[in-house]
Amino acid sequence: MWSVVGMKSIRSRIRPKAPRGERSELVGTILEGKYLVGDRIGTGGTGIVFSAIRLADDAEVVIKTLRTRFAESGDLCRRLRREGEVARRVHHPAIVRVFDEGMLHDGSPFIVMERIEGEGLNQILRREGTLEIDEALLLVRRVCDVLHHAHAKGYVHRDVKPEHIILSAGPQGLEFRLLDFGVCAADSAPHDERERERGRVYGTPNYVSPEQASGDPDVDGRADVFGLGVCLFEMLLARVPFSGRDVTQLLRRIIREDAPRAGLLDFRISREVDALIAKMIARVPEERFASARAVSRAVASLELVDASTETRLLNKLRSVAAESEDETVEALDGAALLAAAFG
Repeated sequence: MWSVVGMKSIRSRIRPKAPRGERSELVGTILEGKYLVGDRIGTGGTGIVFSAIRLADDAEVVIKTLRTRFAESGDLCRRLRREGEVARRVHHPAIVRVFDEGMLHDGSPFIVMERIEGEGLNQILRREGTLEIDEALLLVRRVCDVLHHAHAKGYVHRDVKPEHIILSAGPQGLEFRLLDFGVCAADSAPHDERERERGRVYGTPNYVSPEQASGDPDVDGRADVFGLGVCLFEMLLARVPFSGRDVTQLLRRIIREDAPRAGLLDFRISREVDALIAKMIARVPEERFASARAVSRAVASLELVDASTETRLLNKLRSVAAESEDETVEALDGAALLAAAFG
């Protein structure tokens, strides 16, 4: 039982602003007697993320739930719960931990996640422009490792992109997280759910594979290989392979056209690295690497990553953290990125 003094102390840490906007009624409330809800951190296409305090141990956590208008969507409710399922079944330090699940007053679910800190790869690219080849390949190997574990358990992320790759400097060196399995394809998904997905595009248009762009729900790990290949292309060239005047034209190009060769666009890129990228983003799935593990082995065979690679990446992160504490510095709390990514 919490004393009045104890509750006042915890509430003072939350210090919620005047609640307003969607789901504002949750701010300052206690969910299921366990979580004191703080301010809304961010809102995505279908979800909202709040800061919170876990009363049992005073830990800072994150509450993620659906926006009000999606509260009765069975598919979206299942997808939110599936994030918890992925965290429970795929044991990997790069996957954000989900501590608990619950139900709001309207019957829609919420999940309780760890609060992480770090900088999105998209922010690093915005600041740096591009990465060195070995730095980009190091990140590819790290992402491949978590994708391999997810694929082995029957989950395809379907939305691998720089915004979902969060980097930080930890006590053991470079740490990263792969966020948001909210649109993942799952072997465990019921047949009727998969059929409702047919003809719909899941993922971010610039990074989806041709099979995703075609609305095929029965994708496998090679779709994530494609998305990661687009990320690698962008890390080295400061642009994505495909563009269009609108989403329809963009998706049509992804389906119908082969990606440009990175080596023809930048002389720094060797024939071997160019071939690696081309195989990752091949239009036909059968021409891609068969798995994330195969990509990782191909990167290792290039022998371009050494001990200095991680050090340089860490220095790029630390140089930002060491700057003034001006709020314009974009070393954002990873929890805000969870909200931004929830689409």
